[in-house]
Amino acid sequence: MTKFVATVCLPPTAPRKIPKAVAAAMAPYDINRAQEGNPEGHWDWWTIRGGTGNAYLVRPPHEGDRRLITASTVPRRKAALADLGPLECYGGPRGLLDFDAMRKRASRTQDALLAAWTELTAIHPPARPLTDFLARHESDPDGYSPADAREEHLAQPLVQDVAQRAVAGDPHFGMSFLLNDPVAYFAREFEETRLGAVRCAVPGFALVTLEGTWTDADTEDYWDRANRYLDGLDPEAVVLDLLCHC
Repeated sequence: MTKFVATVCLPPTAPRKIPKAVAAAMAPYDINRAQEGNPEGHWDWWTIRGGTGNAYLVRPPHEGDRRLITASTVPRRKAALADLGPLECYGGPRGLLDFDAMRKRASRTQDALLAAWTELTAIHPPARPLTDFLARHESDPDGYSPADAREEHLAQPLVQDVAQRAVAGDPHFGMSFLLNDPVAYFAREFEETRLGAVRCAVPGFALVTLEGTWTDADTEDYWDRANRYLDGLDPEAVVLDLLCHC
């Protein structure tokens, strides 16, 4: 079972009608749609997604536009949406949303993350990636278990500091660093990592088009195709994100 973000495109739709319209667009991909299971199923529950750091950004002239999906435009009985910050929303007509600003936000976030990591590497001894410890297990499977490898890797001061910051809610090191090796992450070519973050800044892992077609990151060239599709949408088409579970 896992969670992922799906970006859904709808024809022009009033915010109060969004929950019903999204339910209709997502219905073909409900895992439990048929009693015997749905071979096209991708989710078993979803909710409208948005929050600090991942909300849709609004073009400044359209701040407060009632066509945007916000806590004040969608009745609470239909979706429990929290208030967001200035120039933020849960989605809305493509022409009101600032995709370029969202991509710049992703780039700045990556730059800040690298700067935070660089500061930590200056105060801690160099750390080794988890793969080094797992290689020792492979050469001595009876004397050194995978659990030993993970424990020794995590015990490194640099890795331990990142984990503690993630648990404490550090704005740079998210909870993903509790599951992923920060040493390996930052060993990658940083420019490639930044470009990857920018490609993911607008589309989610999956995209439901206006035509009702589902495509996702398991398909080749998904991110480039999804970005081109969203950039080329009619200004009145509605875009929003869902947090899905499967």
